[in-house]
Amino acid sequence: MSIPNMSIPTKKILNSSLSSILIFLAFLIAINFLASQKSFYFDLTEEKIYTTSEATKDILRNLENEVSVNFYISKDLPQDVAGTKTQLIDFMNQYKDIAGSNLKVSYNEPENTPEKVQELGEKGIPQIQFNVIEKDKYEVKQGFFGVEITSEKDGETKREAIPIIQSIDSWEYDFISAVHSVSRESEETVAFLKGHGEKDIQIQDLQKSYRIVNVEIETEGENKGLFISENKTEETSEIEKEKEFVTPITLIIIGPTEKISSEEISIIDEFISNGGSVIIASESVDPNLQQNLNAIPVENNINELTKKYGIQINSDLVYDNSNSNITYQQGFFSVSKAYPFWVKALQDNFEKHPSLSGIQSITFPWTSSLSISENEDYLAKSMISSTNQAKNMSENYNLLPDSRFSFSGGSKKTIAAFAEPKDKDSSKGMLFVIGDSDFISPGFSRQAPDNETFFMNLVDSVSNSVNLASIRSKNIIDRPLKELEESEKNYWKFISIFAGAILIDIYGVFRIMRRRKRNK
Repeated sequence: MSIPNMSIPTKKILNSSLSSILIFLAFLIAINFLASQKSFYFDLTEEKIYTTSEATKDILRNLENEVSVNFYISKDLPQDVAGTKTQLIDFMNQYKDIAGSNLKVSYNEPENTPEKVQELGEKGIPQIQFNVIEKDKYEVKQGFFGVEITSEKDGETKREAIPIIQSIDSWEYDFISAVHSVSRESEETVAFLKGHGEKDIQIQDLQKSYRIVNVEIETEGENKGLFISENKTEETSEIEKEKEFVTPITLIIIGPTEKISSEEISIIDEFISNGGSVIIASESVDPNLQQNLNAIPVENNINELTKKYGIQINSDLVYDNSNSNITYQQGFFSVSKAYPFWVKALQDNFEKHPSLSGIQSITFPWTSSLSISENEDYLAKSMISSTNQAKNMSENYNLLPDSRFSFSGGSKKTIAAFAEPKDKDSSKGMLFVIGDSDFISPGFSRQAPDNETFFMNLVDSVSNSVNLASIRSKNIIDRPLKELEESEKNYWKFISIFAGAILIDIYGVFRIMRRRKRNK
């Protein structure tokens, strides 16, 4: 019996397989080449943190002047910082595609020479230290990781610097706010009212977008009704006050403790009628931290203004089952516990407003409630409320953390509200009222960073810069647990205790029945 010759078919099969492999490799090479010419991104995060927002695209597309972005990033970087650099380059490639020729980007690797340290220091980019572990050895290296952003028009150069790129998460806002600052035609003025014991608020990010001034109101003489900014200038050994009359786009009043006169109230009212907007953060009752957290009334006369627009700050303090922890010293120990007077307003109780976009919660320490009433010309609306398990205390104040609190029979309390003209074509301004001034104080806002973001968003939204508000809020991630009724808590407690055992029992019965069926 002869065996047929199989060499020819085998050779054909091998040639066919080799051709398929070569075609597939050529296809992969072509795909890789095309992909290298264009970047593609897939953002799987729920908040779309790594997707360029529409607001950023609008700002970049509408650049009127050329903006230069000069990165100063040292060569030998730790691995985690090197990864950030790669992500930065990806972001900048996206931004260049959007802005076109108006955005110039360069990457520099400066040496650690004294001359370069001085040069970059003058640009606002300091030399920093990196901790590096190489070859089982711990080293401290020096270098740079910052960026300078400039724009030139009519011979004048505007500059902004990001001294240290801290995190890729906040890069879009940090970068685009700097670009907005150097590329805009004029700088809008935002004023903080002073002269009535107001709180001193310092928010650096606001100064990137606005000219921030402190003002008092002239109530007599030929300059009556004007806002006066007093700029301190130091010459030789004397400090002189140089008065300047300003016209702010937004007036902010934070926690006045002394009476605002009726004349000043009238001038602020006229300011709103002429198109200006006012933000007021003030409680009617203030905790006395020096006397066992009792409370004292605040006599600032602010309701004389707010009631004209259908909003009243009530003489009470709100406490809520949704709250933040307070930490205090008890003997030698530091104690942290839930404190109902630090009301934590949740996203479910926010009304739709640009300043609240992307924010999950805001904490208001010792806040008064607000009442809303009808007004002929203005429509007052609730903006932020407590949960429906909140109560208010209006007498016999006991604010100690160890006090016992009951939330049965509680209800929603309005914490922030705004009033807008009923006539949509009106040129009048708006009034925003928040029943608490401590929420934005420097010490407290560090514990609750969403608070500062909300406040900056609010300033942006009333000062015609809504775009920045939507960018800033992208990276706010606070997911508070939803408050449950007592019956719901018991239900889920029962499920968590018995569900596992019941499932195991069901599986065991199933196995036994299956085994018996097989043995029949």
